[in-house]
Amino acid sequence: MRKIIPLLLLACFTILACDKDEPPVEVKYEVLTEEGDWYGQYIDETGEKICSCEQPLPTNGWTYTFKVTERPFTLHIDATTESSLSGTEGAPDVTANIYINGKLEVTNTSNWAPGVAAADLIVK
Repeated sequence: MRKIIPLLLLACFTILACDKDEPPVEVKYEVLTEEGDWYGQYIDETGEKICSCEQPLPTNGWTYTFKVTERPFTLHIDATTESSLSGTEGAPDVTANIYINGKLEVTNTSNWAPGVAAADLIVK
């Protein structure tokens, strides 16, 4: 019994020392438009897709910030300028950005079509 107690204590300390939780990661989505409002969707901190599809539409410079505590976590945002609904080639550019802990990690400008952008990232 005397030999088992020190082994159990050593095992407990080893488990506690190795079980360090990763610190939360701050995520910020940003949408920039060349002109006008935009509509689209993004994945929030619960993993749910949120649609910004109804009036009033979000405006240029929109941001959304949250913390990710469980990993891996898939980030996604897509945005379409209101003007691109008409299907014109000259739709204004839209940029979708993803920041991690204040650092720009993903940026895409009209990467799907004129006035349509998406950005994705997996937080590991």
